Amino acid sequence: MHRRPFLATLLVLAVTLFAPFSLAAERDTLRLLTIGNSFADNALVELRPMARAGGKELIYLRANIGGCSLERHARHLREAEAGDPAGRAYKNIIDPITGERRDFTLPEALALLPWDVVTIQQVSTGSFRRETFQPHADELIAAIRRLAPTAEIVIHQTWAYRDDHALFQKGDGFTPAVMHEQLRANYAWLAAEKGLRLLPSGEAMHLARQTPRWTYTPDPSFDFANPAPDALPDQRGSLHTGWVWRTDATTGAKRFALDALHANLAGRYLAAAVWYRALFNADSAPPRYVPEGLDPEDAADLRRHADAALALTPAPAPAPARASQDSLSAIR
Repeated sequence: MHRRPFLATLLVLAVTLFAPFSLAAERDTLRLLTIGNSFADNALVELRPMARAGGKELIYLRANIGGCSLERHARHLREAEAGDPAGRAYKNIIDPITGERRDFTLPEALALLPWDVVTIQQVSTGSFRRETFQPHADELIAAIRRLAPTAEIVIHQTWAYRDDHALFQKGDGFTPAVMHEQLRANYAWLAAEKGLRLLPSGEAMHLARQTPRWTYTPDPSFDFANPAPDALPDQRGSLHTGWVWRTDATTGAKRFALDALHANLAGRYLAAAVWYRALFNADSAPPRYVPEGLDPEDAADLRRHADAALALTPAPAPAPARASQDSLSAIR
């Protein structure tokens, strides 16, 4: 006699979890502006060929600056609106209309096209510290709503660093899992406060890293202190760039360096699968697109983690109305 309420509860839960992806019509064309940093760049690398494989058209502009925080983006916005040349901070950006590279202010980028989606995100170093989000996020959100009124504002959730990052070597209990829990809570808080959708790239990375396939273990046979020139350790299971050899542009000297922040090919593919499904309102990322260097079975597994992360992401308040895709003809 208690089964009907239980089933009703499950139905409500399912609708809540999948509403962002089941109620919106699938897009064939997406005009996307990212206001972010290298983590947004990571997601965009594989998103364009993935969109092409899915028969989609992706038009985007990257208002991304490496290591850029919400505070810095808001500062450049204020500078631009005050006529300060420092506001022209978005350098050598490809104009999606002309295909040429030029410098932008944030107001110029926002007004360039009738964007469908504008993403914002916090810099990874501030992602786990809630006090770094406001009032800067509010400044950006207000500007987007004023200058790009057709756009849905979507928050990009960044990810935790790899286990061998120096941040986790202090013995203070701060781990990748703790970093993830804190950044997840902060992004969820901002999304709920503002009624905005969330792109759970960080959640997808976290879910994948809990499985044996994507668990990174340092190569026990590699001499990290004195590596042979151009030699690299076995880094299978990593979703981060990891150890690389970098060449100094001035001296030409090579340096063995660790990048435990950014996504490698597998991590970029995973983030792109999250973005594709969420932003094109698609049921799945196109399985026929697998980038060279990524095993098809690994790609299929990563798509499953993208799906799981999206299923765990709650629905926001109704998104703002968007202009019709037919208006694209007006800019061509």
